Amino acid sequence: MRSPPGDPQRENPAELALDGVSDGIEALPKRIDRYGKAKKGALDVAEYMSSLPKHQAMGKKVQDCGDYLIFRHYFTIDRVKLHGASLCRKHLLCPLCAIRRGSKTLAAYLQRWDIIHAENAALKPYLVTLTVKDGDDLKERFNHLAKGQAELWARRRRGRGSVLDGVVGAVWSYEIKRGKNSGSWHPHLHMIALAENPPDQAALSAEWLNITGDSFIVDVTPISQEDPASGFIEVFKYAVKFSDQAPEDTVHAWVTLAGKRLIASSGCFRGVEVPENLLDDSEGLEGLPYVALFYRYMPAGFSLTGRLNGVHQDKPKKPPKPPKPYDENREAAFETTLRLTAELHERRESEKARFIVKHGSLRVHGSE
Repeated sequence: MRSPPGDPQRENPAELALDGVSDGIEALPKRIDRYGKAKKGALDVAEYMSSLPKHQAMGKKVQDCGDYLIFRHYFTIDRVKLHGASLCRKHLLCPLCAIRRGSKTLAAYLQRWDIIHAENAALKPYLVTLTVKDGDDLKERFNHLAKGQAELWARRRRGRGSVLDGVVGAVWSYEIKRGKNSGSWHPHLHMIALAENPPDQAALSAEWLNITGDSFIVDVTPISQEDPASGFIEVFKYAVKFSDQAPEDTVHAWVTLAGKRLIASSGCFRGVEVPENLLDDSEGLEGLPYVALFYRYMPAGFSLTGRLNGVHQDKPKKPPKPPKPYDENREAAFETTLRLTAELHERRESEKARFIVKHGSLRVHGSE
């Protein structure tokens, strides 16, 4: 179920919306503080992994993540961009990479939503949440949830009537945490569903219970079209849900869910590309002056260690290699190579045929 307004669980997702959006220099201190807390969380995970021989190498990568950050302040337009960083890219283990990955994913799907909404203003986004009963076996509970949602979509495709029949596009993600009261694993799914009318919550609950056999708690909530980010954040908030999770649970979830697809889409949301690069996009900044700000992580957090003035220049694209001029000698040598290769092949085939005629087989006595 969604956290009600004012619930502390909603504070972390709000940070996801701010990351890389409030680009002015005045927002940088809060951003640095947010990254500092994330780095501290990564160090806690790395310390736990150092006690596990099997995962020490990965723990070292997480430990080194975010040792330095390089921001560029384009002061003439008051934009701050994360230009460089040492990132491990293990977003299921590292809170810092999770924030960056989550913000990139959020931006990509919001951009697609803008296009969809411009083409069909009748479509509205709805936040759909599916849960399963808590349990001690994370793998079993996750598979139960994943199998259930797959069957829900399969029923729609079969055309026999489903609560999702009116949904023309969706994107969903899995969130893994322990239940607040049970202490057992509580995997659940958040989905943005696009439809002209909201899916019927009561019908969805009944269908979900019929599919899972043990779970009926679902939620369908309209998302503000004036502020769609508020709802989309719920889908991608997995990226910043490390704060209340013990390192051993983080590592266990990472091991258990290795290779699992935790974000998926259908319909008009299919094909959205999330950039692999976790740094900020610098498109459109060519020729603008900037001040580079170098931060190093210290025991007390990130500290500014240097500044450097510069002018932004996009990396020049390598021009295509011109075709090699025609060379009669080279062409003649190539033709000779082809001719000799063909002659060698024909000679070997002829020898093989004669051998078979003489011995009846390519195998001779004593050979295998």
